[in-house]
Amino acid sequence: MKKVVIKTVLGLVLAATAQAAPGVGACLAPKSKVGSDGRLQFPKPVYLYATPDRQANKQLLKVFSPVTVTAVAKGGWVQLATVPDYSQADPNAGAGKVIGWALTSDFSAQSPRNCA
Repeated sequence: MKKVVIKTVLGLVLAATAQAAPGVGACLAPKSKVGSDGRLQFPKPVYLYATPDRQANKQLLKVFSPVTVTAVAKGGWVQLATVPDYSQADPNAGAGKVIGWALTSDFSAQSPRNCA
């Protein structure tokens, strides 16, 4: 009985840590808050980097679109790609385009249905 309890606790701990960092294929959206005018705002600027390094070339993220993780690097970095845009005539035209590297702390996990 003691072994069963230990295995169960270990399983729960490992499952919780597995959710801590998004892996390849995870769906993410930039963290946002509602401004005083009712529109979404970034709590702080979110940057996309050319490589997983803060010294790399960067550009400011301007849209609140969901993205998918295509690669993971040490230090909380994830490579992001666009997802299908169903408001377009050909939703898959821009899907899968790598947009850069970002820190996972600037994003929140989303349900996979938000990226499909």
